[in-house]
Amino acid sequence: MTVGNETKKQFIDKLIAKMTVEQKVGQCLVIGFVGTTITPEILRRIRNYYPAGIRAGLTFRIKSAIYDPTAVGGDRYTKRVVRQPKGTVKDFVNGIAIPHCTNEEYCLFLNRLKQEALDNGLGIPLHISLDMEGDFSADYQRGGVHYFPSCMGIGLTKDRQLVKDVAWAVARQVTALGFNWIHSPVLDVNTNPLNPEIGVRGYSEDPEQVAEFGIAALEGFKEGGLIATGKHYPGRGESAVDAHNALPVIDVTRKDFYDIHLYPFRRLVEAGIPAIMTAHTAYPSLDPSGEAASLSKTIINDILRNEFGFEGVITSDAITMGGIIQNHEVWEACVKAIQAGSDLCLIRDESNLIDEIFENMVKAVHSGMLPEERLEESIRRTLSVKYDYGLFENGNVRDVNKAGDGINDPKVSRIEIDAAKRAIRVLRDDQNILPLKPNQNILLVEQINPLHEMTNSQALHPSILWENMFQYKDDLVQVETTLEFTDNDRQRVLARLDNADILVVTSYYYRNKVFNDEFVRELHKKGKPIVVITNTHYPTAIRDEFKTIIVTYGVGVESMKAVAAKLFGRE
Repeated sequence: MTVGNETKKQFIDKLIAKMTVEQKVGQCLVIGFVGTTITPEILRRIRNYYPAGIRAGLTFRIKSAIYDPTAVGGDRYTKRVVRQPKGTVKDFVNGIAIPHCTNEEYCLFLNRLKQEALDNGLGIPLHISLDMEGDFSADYQRGGVHYFPSCMGIGLTKDRQLVKDVAWAVARQVTALGFNWIHSPVLDVNTNPLNPEIGVRGYSEDPEQVAEFGIAALEGFKEGGLIATGKHYPGRGESAVDAHNALPVIDVTRKDFYDIHLYPFRRLVEAGIPAIMTAHTAYPSLDPSGEAASLSKTIINDILRNEFGFEGVITSDAITMGGIIQNHEVWEACVKAIQAGSDLCLIRDESNLIDEIFENMVKAVHSGMLPEERLEESIRRTLSVKYDYGLFENGNVRDVNKAGDGINDPKVSRIEIDAAKRAIRVLRDDQNILPLKPNQNILLVEQINPLHEMTNSQALHPSILWENMFQYKDDLVQVETTLEFTDNDRQRVLARLDNADILVVTSYYYRNKVFNDEFVRELHKKGKPIVVITNTHYPTAIRDEFKTIIVTYGVGVESMKAVAAKLFGRE
């Protein structure tokens, strides 16, 4: 492939030859930005720091800087102080939803960021990355976007084509909006049923199935024009600790690691995956130093590069997670990650922390701590992937008038309906109470779901299950409870119990916790039949006393329609 009369290598070599040290450092960073509003700060950072990409999303507004630089060791993360923003850094009130926008408005927003990168002197296209794993994981929640069940929900169908179709449908939607890089597929083999972080995010407990479905997802993403990233290398499926909070240590034998957890990554390397994300986890059998894989030259360079032959892009997971910052300053971790063989450091933080990281990394290059040649190796890989996926064509600025084409594609809608229906499982019905009867007095206890709250559209909102059950029973009683589940929630539910013959209770596993778990257990002691609706089959959310359980594996529009139909036997 050539650009004009130049080969790809010549084209990339010329770009790198023009770069200053500062520009080379910036091209090894991916910075975070949550929201829909252009700020002076994000434009300044693109203009002055030359980042390779932006990790974008539409969650709630947050203040960043999640660690205390004056604390010692693990206390850095647990203190979780917020720095006073400086300059034009956002100083928002926490927890307010991002303003609603149309697909066209969001595409225009991303185009503005991309154009700033094209105009900053290098002309290197900015990549825009996101998570869209399924279930709760969805960084874009506007414009009628279609949500899919979790990887596990899709994997349980044993349908390779469905896995590929879902990946294609995700790509079809988000590439039209302007995204071009996704942090999927999840390649962790979930061998620990009590895993607090992976669970149903993975495709299976079987390494062969994880590999096969990972390859199918890779094919779907590629057909949809989306750069795929396998994660979390070398595998977090056996973990008992969430790396967001602390450094997990997975002490599995080297043989088991190769046979089980590394197997999908080796297969995906052979299949040509363009990028891999590392895990903030220590693996003594692979590297006895105790260092996290994200900072381990042995795990990154010796195994992934030299042994497996991976030539694509290696990115860290979010570098400010507890698994890293309990032992390292953030800038130091970035330097160590690049030294170890990573190409991109993901910095999902919007505070002035980025200024410190950039300044110290530039100093590390000038001092010889971080060789300039090492930066150039990384930049060459990232530019090569961008070249192969067409990002140099007009800087990947998208046609705003076509921003909603993927979301409005009838094929995407059909895939969502099919996936939602096929993912749902009745895990058990020991009480033999399904299907529900319209003449029963039914009380629905519907926990506010974070994805429903963030979407908050006519199609998907905090009481969407109630609305979908109306078509089967028009006198259905509902009590809506908060996600955190307060004493007020408890009292409001108990006040309705006497008039109910049967209860339907949603109890979602979210961010490593089931917030209403104790109350659902309390309800089971009342003696009334209860249907528990949850999104995982793992014991992280399932209790022995739950006699009737439906697992949805997803919380999107079609999943809510499908579970309502399942409750009344109308699927």
